[in-house]
Amino acid sequence: MRYFKAITRIFLVVSVLTIVIIAMVKIPQRRCETIQVTPHTANQSVLLTQQDVEQLLATHEIEIVGKKIKDVDLTKVSELLVKNPYIRKINFIHFAGKRLLIDYDLRNIVMHVFDKEGKQYFVDDEGALVPYTSKMKDFLIIANGNIRQTYKPGTTVANELQQVLNVVHKILADEFYTAQFRQIYVNEQRQLELVSTIGNQIILFGSDSDTDEKLDNLRVIYKEGLSRKGYDTYTMLDARYKNRIIAKRK
Repeated sequence: MRYFKAITRIFLVVSVLTIVIIAMVKIPQRRCETIQVTPHTANQSVLLTQQDVEQLLATHEIEIVGKKIKDVDLTKVSELLVKNPYIRKINFIHFAGKRLLIDYDLRNIVMHVFDKEGKQYFVDDEGALVPYTSKMKDFLIIANGNIRQTYKPGTTVANELQQVLNVVHKILADEFYTAQFRQIYVNEQRQLELVSTIGNQIILFGSDSDTDEKLDNLRVIYKEGLSRKGYDTYTMLDARYKNRIIAKRK
């Protein structure tokens, strides 16, 4: 009986090894039938879709569908996608059966910038400058005015644009601020001005210092002051001073 069990075990092991070896030999000979792209994004708009990836591969003459799996250079595919400005991180690129799976995270775009020349680009939550695309349909915070920094591939925010991004982070962290402030203007003195969705007053914000306190003061003004007196009562709200808002009437 023991002898029979030993023979059975040996047979099973040999069978499994045979199947594995056959699979290892046959799988590379298979031809890729399809590409499956899975993008992950915090935005509603998907800036790099499956169709975009397929077009990108075709533009760079990287053939995948119809080729033998062993002949597909996944390193070349990875190097191409890593350079794409809309991709933050590639999670994996590998074959599953006859499918090539491509999975990546897109950048979380938080700001739409118009520089002083009127040229457009985006900024993600980590401060990376991202080229403009009409595919972005999300309602982003707009930054415009005297913004000197122009778009260059591989660069991050600097100078006044870094200050704008710091304020944007604070605005997006609170539902009230997100609904209230949708635009930040950099004036000629390189100070920030907030543009409110309610009322026509200018909001002088200054720099990004004491942002939490300034926003809290503005919250009080809008909820307890302007809601009673009228949102167009003042032409300017100056939030640059500590513990107070200076309001200028019409």
